[in-house]
Amino acid sequence: MKDVKYAVMGCSREITNVGDFVQSIAGKQYLPKVDMYMDRDLDLKKYEGEKVKMIMNGWYMHQPENWPPSDDIDPLLLSMHINASVYDSMTSSESLAYFKKHEPIGCRDKGTMKILNKNGVDAYFSGCLTLTLGKSYKREEKNITDEVLFVDPLFHYWSLKTMLSDLKKLGARIKKRRFAEFLLKKKVLRENFTTEVLEKAQYIDQTIPRTTVEDNFRIADEYLKRLCNAKLVVTSRIHCALPCLAMGTPVVFLNGGFGGNNNRFNSRFEGLIDFFNRIDIDDNTNVISRNFDLKGKIGLDNLPTNKTLHIPYAKDLVEKCEQFVTNFQN
Repeated sequence: MKDVKYAVMGCSREITNVGDFVQSIAGKQYLPKVDMYMDRDLDLKKYEGEKVKMIMNGWYMHQPENWPPSDDIDPLLLSMHINASVYDSMTSSESLAYFKKHEPIGCRDKGTMKILNKNGVDAYFSGCLTLTLGKSYKREEKNITDEVLFVDPLFHYWSLKTMLSDLKKLGARIKKRRFAEFLLKKKVLRENFTTEVLEKAQYIDQTIPRTTVEDNFRIADEYLKRLCNAKLVVTSRIHCALPCLAMGTPVVFLNGGFGGNNNRFNSRFEGLIDFFNRIDIDDNTNVISRNFDLKGKIGLDNLPTNKTLHIPYAKDLVEKCEQFVTNFQN
């Protein structure tokens, strides 16, 4: 067997979204070993050394000047998201040449697929690699807890306390006519969930202060285990909702406050958001609606059944990752 080197991506911003490391764990689960970690925004271009294999899923990129990656990295470009804020940088002639060298490119969302296709790159909608986390995190009846987890529900609807603590935030919300959204958030929760659920819910923040890469992976692993065994998860974080789908945990996605189709960050949702049971809040009219059938409020004994639209994508992702590793071991 060849002595193949493998790398896994991390990130080191001041405030870390655990979802970044959830995505890294999704890639890591296919590797026979990890020889090094690489910062997604800082290390890819400057790496020099022995050839290393890497599954390169995730968000690209906060520092596009550090793209494309070094030729010493053999990549599987899968479940990639190119954010609309860096379309110009990520479709430079140098970047497009790199994509063409490694096509077809698996795209986490249809927005990324469209921008690459538009620029002549063979790209397809792969879905997110976190849809395969059921491979490593098994939901078993004996381990299911009675926890109800609300993970950053409608986190763009700032609380009154948050706005009053920062006059700039308060002024911005008043200017955008978004001051009263904290009341809308309460209305959404009250109208869609029983009192029992809301009183039982534990509220979790998916962002944490920066710590070591090793600690971030440990925190993400513990987070995934908790999601796997929860009775119900309610969230506005896609990298909470997607793993729940993968593991079979009942999950409801609260879709509101993201700024509608005009927000440059919303390209990351296109395609993925169709996989979820959602409660949608129209950003213009504040109309609240559901995309699933369920009579009455969501309760401990009245849970919606997860959709299964993601399953074919998950199977294809597993096959591609396993083949990627197998090819280099033989």
